[in-house]
Amino acid sequence: MSDRILSLKDRYRENPGWYWLLATIFLFPILPEYISPFILFIGFIVFKRQWTREGKKAKVGTLGKMMMGFMTLALISVIWSDTRFSTFSTAMLWWGMFLVEVMIYNLARSRQKIDRLLSLMVISGALNGLIGAIQICTYTLYRFGNIPKGLVLATPFYRGLDKAVYGILPFEISTKMWTSRASGFFSNPNLLATYMVIVFPISIYLFLNAKTRRQKVTYFIFNVLISAGLSSSMTRAGCFIAIFGWIFMFIVLAKKYAKPMLEIFIPTVIVIIPSILTRYGVIFKTVGKVSGGGSGGIEARQSSSTHFQIWESLINYLINHFKELFMGTGFGLEQTGQILLNEYNLNKPHAHNFILETWVELGIIGVVIFFAVIICDFGKLLEINANNGKKFTLVFCVFTSTLCYLIFGLTDYIFNSPKQIIFLFILLGLTQAISYCYEKTLITDSKSLKDVAAREIQNTIHQK
Repeated sequence: MSDRILSLKDRYRENPGWYWLLATIFLFPILPEYISPFILFIGFIVFKRQWTREGKKAKVGTLGKMMMGFMTLALISVIWSDTRFSTFSTAMLWWGMFLVEVMIYNLARSRQKIDRLLSLMVISGALNGLIGAIQICTYTLYRFGNIPKGLVLATPFYRGLDKAVYGILPFEISTKMWTSRASGFFSNPNLLATYMVIVFPISIYLFLNAKTRRQKVTYFIFNVLISAGLSSSMTRAGCFIAIFGWIFMFIVLAKKYAKPMLEIFIPTVIVIIPSILTRYGVIFKTVGKVSGGGSGGIEARQSSSTHFQIWESLINYLINHFKELFMGTGFGLEQTGQILLNEYNLNKPHAHNFILETWVELGIIGVVIFFAVIICDFGKLLEINANNGKKFTLVFCVFTSTLCYLIFGLTDYIFNSPKQIIFLFILLGLTQAISYCYEKTLITDSKSLKDVAAREIQNTIHQK
């Protein structure tokens, strides 16, 4: 045992930044929002000191430079923002979470290290899924009178600590609770669902490429737990997106992986479908209530109707305000919430759509820059010559994770907290790391784009 500890200490001394990156990736989705960022900040300081000692310069890559352009615009928007403190603090939060992308790009420069990061993401996702499943199961047992209230696992997990910490802050932070919807280690169900839709495709990649039967069983269980976590959140969009993600992956991977993809789909459906039926009030009507009242089916329909009201209201606002249409109102959610409340009598904190929210905050200019980043991200994945099974599934799973993350953002705002924001930078960092490690053909013009697309179609058809 002592030899193992000494060996670990030696490995840490050789590359301390890497181990802090591992800790950040694993712990960020598990620790509270007000603790997780400090793990990243400490880790980045360790990484930067290591790089300085070794005479290296930290690189940000093409995607990093583009994101810096977006975040610079966010910071500059303080000038015309009516909520300057909110704008400045939100912009600085994005700059802080950006550090993880820099660490991944500089430290994860081998295929083994990329797989290590993906494994830790899935493990932390499975732990969240396990906690979420326990939360919803104990709550259901309590609602049916099978166990006392004291045995219900708190939702959110850090409920007591959250109230204590937020209570001493000089500004107000909502501590609204969703007792009938699980949130795992996150502060609300939608945050849990965000992470689950990201790690769901990654768990499939690890399952498909498991080298031993033990690994295969382990990743199968992790996938089931992630599905359970998504189901326990009772987030309709998340559940539908997970099923969409599986169908999308099955269509592309069926030629080589049809059997294992079907194996993993059976528990996914068994776990997720009941959540959708419960949310619409088809089954378990007595547990389909959320704080605020109303049966599951009525609440779900009201939620959809409210989303449409929010979108219609904000589009109307932008069309009738020329400056905001092009430059936005300033980065951060506070101004959006004020517009919805004061102009349209809707007491909602954000646009429930990341495109519309970005449009309100940074105008058309911000939307264009952000989409340029996303297009470049997908382009970098497309550039990679995925000419064997593992490489193809790796590239495709990261693409699917990013796609599911963004699709989920069409019905909910996916940059609402440090945990949600860092997911974007983790995915961008992984794309850059994969692009560095694998052979690729750069896309420089329409001809190279056509050639790369044709090659990837052939790779899809002729998977080895």
